[in-house]
Amino acid sequence: MAENKPTRDLDVSIEDMNLQDELPDLDDLDLDLDDLEDEELHTSESSPASSVNLLKSIPVDITVEVARKTLILDELLNLKSGSVVMLEKHEGDPVDIKINGTSFGTGEIVSKNGQYGVRLLSIIKKPSQ
Repeated sequence: MAENKPTRDLDVSIEDMNLQDELPDLDDLDLDLDDLEDEELHTSESSPASSVNLLKSIPVDITVEVARKTLILDELLNLKSGSVVMLEKHEGDPVDIKINGTSFGTGEIVSKNGQYGVRLLSIIKKPSQ
């Protein structure tokens, strides 16, 4: 059983602190770590398979870039609701697919049940290192 030690309360409000103030002394904090189990303090060895499974759940952003267009400021200022900006791509031309902003491959726009999607046509090979 852990021994009861006297504690000192720190009575500091946000308004009392500023960037010039010193941080509270760590000795003033009542941290009782004696009751923690050893296994809680050490990270467990994990197999490569479990690490891969953990990575599989990380979200990534997929961007489908149809085209880019440069306008001069006057053209931009003249845009209004209903304006059409013509692109250099044609219907059926491949689109660029990016993963987290990095080129991943090319695809084509598809429509299914009233929703748009992209069919993967090619994957850019990883550059040799």
